[in-house]
Amino acid sequence: MTERNKICGVSLYIIGIGMGNPGCLTVEAAQAIEAAKLLVGAKRMLAPYEKEKSCAVSYRTEEIVEIVEIIEEYMRTGAGNIAVLLSGDSGFYSGAKALLAALREAWGEETVQRRVAVLPGISSLSYFCAKIGKSWEDAELVNLHGAEENLWQAVLTHEKVFAVTGGNAQKYLEELAAHGLGGAYGYVGENLSYAAPQPLQERIFSGTVRELARQEYAPLSVLYLENPEAVGANLWGLPDESFTRGEVPMTKAEVRAVVMSKLRIRETDIVYDIGAGTGSVSVEMALTARRGKVYAIETNPKAVELCKLNKDKFCLHNMEIVEGMAPAALEQFPAPDAAFIGGSKGQLREILDLLVRKNPALRVVINTITVENTAAALELLETENFTDQEIVQLQVSRGLKVGASHMLTAHNPVTVLSARGRGYLK
Repeated sequence: MTERNKICGVSLYIIGIGMGNPGCLTVEAAQAIEAAKLLVGAKRMLAPYEKEKSCAVSYRTEEIVEIVEIIEEYMRTGAGNIAVLLSGDSGFYSGAKALLAALREAWGEETVQRRVAVLPGISSLSYFCAKIGKSWEDAELVNLHGAEENLWQAVLTHEKVFAVTGGNAQKYLEELAAHGLGGAYGYVGENLSYAAPQPLQERIFSGTVRELARQEYAPLSVLYLENPEAVGANLWGLPDESFTRGEVPMTKAEVRAVVMSKLRIRETDIVYDIGAGTGSVSVEMALTARRGKVYAIETNPKAVELCKLNKDKFCLHNMEIVEGMAPAALEQFPAPDAAFIGGSKGQLREILDLLVRKNPALRVVINTITVENTAAALELLETENFTDQEIVQLQVSRGLKVGASHMLTAHNPVTVLSARGRGYLK
């Protein structure tokens, strides 16, 4: 082992082994595995070493506590070093994050710093992109393995996308093709790094998304997709025609753009849309909080059905539609980072009370049309619970061509009130 690790007294190595072929290990990782008395990992990762090493098959997050107990026993008895083998690179969608968190909780930061070493590996991202001759520093990274990230949105908005599929690559390709992205060009890599005499064999496919969607792929597959017609990351104020509408009132594009700017949603946020209507604001929320969650609350059954249609239209796995009345319908959900109130059914005070109780530091935006509702909303936002209050009134007029001329037709004024819970100051 290196002199650095000898001096540090490392007892546990967390090792990124790459895709699985031992030939892809770094020299330092190979040395750590050779010196270890016990290897811990998934059966596939232990297979090259099981005849010559003591091995413990354990890899799920819920098994981390068991791993910790095994490690502690080895440390107490001085039986030797342990190496935990994890696929890919230790910093790229790896179990190393959860394992380190469990170790810090069990032992404390000082002991982890002293006794644990993390050794990186070659990620599927760098390996696959090298195989197909593509750079990846400007690619959007999507994790579909145990997560609800939106691949369709990523390909729509980015020229390059790399995705870890966690299996079922064909399903994701079919979804892209069914929602207008079949012309994008892509590559599928399965069983990366594996070669004969192993039962798994590396294969790489290329073609349009529509072509690639016609065949099945191994569970160990990744995707690299290119869309030169990507529209860019900002999807606020989508054209009204983008949505399925019906007879339910819809927040218009210009108003949606202002509402989203006031909400300041981050990609990991939990967000409520109260009085969701057709779901147009919910959709833009979910497209923005793509690693978060949006709860669309609506009482009108016809509006609920429209919300569902628009959710499916935009492939939004992170949008949950709730038929019910706020605030009662909100009790069961996680605390929101932000909330939009487009309709309150006379329950605005009760809704705001619940939101502040769930998160005293949330961001809230309220739309009103009547003068009376504007005054009531402003009064509630001027209480000790809120700060940074803003009021914006929008009077949107859209051009309409009449013969050879253009006439501006006015829409009803909309008042947008926004504030932040005072709890963020504490």
